[in-house]
Amino acid sequence: MTVQSETSWGFFGALLRFVVSLLLPIVSIFGLWYLAIYVSDLPSFVIPDPWMVLVSLYENRALIAEHTGHTLKVAAAGFILSNVVGIGLAMIFVSLPLTRNAIMPAAITIRNVPYVIIVTVLALAMGDGFATKVTVVTLAGFFPVLVNTYRGLQAVDPIVLDRMRILDASLWEVFIKVRLPYSIPFIIAAQEITGSASIVIAIAVEWMISRTGLGYVINQGMMAYQGELVYAVALVAAAVSFAVYSLIHYLGGRLNWSERNDP
Repeated sequence: MTVQSETSWGFFGALLRFVVSLLLPIVSIFGLWYLAIYVSDLPSFVIPDPWMVLVSLYENRALIAEHTGHTLKVAAAGFILSNVVGIGLAMIFVSLPLTRNAIMPAAITIRNVPYVIIVTVLALAMGDGFATKVTVVTLAGFFPVLVNTYRGLQAVDPIVLDRMRILDASLWEVFIKVRLPYSIPFIIAAQEITGSASIVIAIAVEWMISRTGLGYVINQGMMAYQGELVYAVALVAAAVSFAVYSLIHYLGGRLNWSERNDP
């Protein structure tokens, strides 16, 4: 067999594996979906036929696209603020260790308060506008960023820190040249959690209080017993969340020096 033939077979083999890895989850999901319809015998507005869901997705594409934009704005703003708050607090904890004992209990408390209560209080105080939804997404997302970033900043090799002290490096130089590079794998892990979770939290908040976004569309579909519309929005939300996770994972792999240096 020639080198060219081996290259062609290698290319087609890789392409086949990619196609199978792409189609297998789709086939399994729709297979389980039809199985659930057959076994449960529930009404169509509870478990609609997948084909009807795809038809609804096409017929309501303009509506879903419009409200997907609203959800992405809320999720993106909340995601950015989650990182600002989380990374900022982690830097403060490392620079001023006493602040950790003062602030961390409050952060843990906020993390464990049910989102329904947070949404209710903020809606009463701030209304049901954009700021309220972004605040909820931020409060829900900052804690994983804070914990992972703090662990990353603390994971520095003590020998490297001693050498930086010998060189009389400033706190900023230590952070930029030592602590930040060491914490990148931890920060990336937090982004993978917070990025996709921001979409989910944004939809949940919109479902409770908003008149825009995918959560609002789900609410309207439920009240009209349009199960196919609800499932169509769920498919879009799942696809968007997966796309966000995949993008963060890909970019993280480019930035994560610990993975790039693995043999």
